[in-house]
Amino acid sequence: MTGAERTAPASARTGTIQVAALEDLSPARVQRWQDAYERTGVRVQQSPAYARALSAAGSRILVATGDDVVAAFTRGPAMCSAVGADEPLLGTTEPCAARLVPVVAAVRRATGLPVYLPLVDDRYAEVSGHGEFACWDRPPNSLIDWTRQGLDLRDRVRERGTSQPDRKRRLVERDGLVLDHGTTGEAAARDMLAVDDRSWKAARGQSMRERGDQAALYGGLVRDGVVGVTFLRDGGAPVAFRLDSRAGDRLTCLKWSYDESYRRYSPGLYLLTEGLVRQWGDRGLRVVDLFGGPDTVKDLLHTHRVPRIDVWCGDPELGAAQARDRRALDERTGRARDGGRGLRHAFE
Repeated sequence: MTGAERTAPASARTGTIQVAALEDLSPARVQRWQDAYERTGVRVQQSPAYARALSAAGSRILVATGDDVVAAFTRGPAMCSAVGADEPLLGTTEPCAARLVPVVAAVRRATGLPVYLPLVDDRYAEVSGHGEFACWDRPPNSLIDWTRQGLDLRDRVRERGTSQPDRKRRLVERDGLVLDHGTTGEAAARDMLAVDDRSWKAARGQSMRERGDQAALYGGLVRDGVVGVTFLRDGGAPVAFRLDSRAGDRLTCLKWSYDESYRRYSPGLYLLTEGLVRQWGDRGLRVVDLFGGPDTVKDLLHTHRVPRIDVWCGDPELGAAQARDRRALDERTGRARDGGRGLRHAFE
């Protein structure tokens, strides 16, 4: 959709929903979006900057706005997909199905396409059976309660049966690898992608360069300073990274990866234990979001998990096919975890 904004009626709680292409938004509407994000945003995916980065990476972006709600979507040839991760609506304090329905319905009417909301908080499950809506279960999101500023992280890992982080920390320190915190800009983006290219993900077709627009998206976010990269370096050379975004008192670890030749150091675990505590231990965070379903590393770190679902609105046959595809992925990753193996084994 291009040109003039389209409108669709909605409930009294959200007011009239306007659906527009990102490039058609007036500067005033973008500024209202930015102001709302600065007041209430807790995920970088809810921000105008993230939508712009997606657009620059090649996605077509639609933005639905009401009196007190904003939601961004990518528009593909077969469906529109929500951008906002587990909380797709900016402007809400708690997930609320009654607020989601009119926003999704407006996007569906404006485009004629099904609307897909992957991995959202399961408190949105009340939409199921409402008109064209359906939902299915997905793996929960893993979080760390950071109210003690990470002081309990090491003890929690030890209590879960491993002293590996202590051994790996000593190995890292013995061999002179060092942390490089919160870097941004062109060099940081280049180093991040270079590490990812040498990771197990590249060997199994799961690196950022091989997953659609991820390299362009995350590289652009780093270059523009929207998110920061913390590296583990060996003599200045990047050997591992953790990609972070902070919004309010929530830190989201969007990605982490490491050069496979440094596997003996367990660099991802080091960055998520020692690296997190050193960088964010006294920064006033409330929660660290590990941004994804359970795996063997997150099992050591998390304090709680948030159940998630996928929400679908539209063609039921296409929705059922999408559900089958996502469940097959979840089954592969679940089998690897149940066998005590890392995520890489789900993509062999």
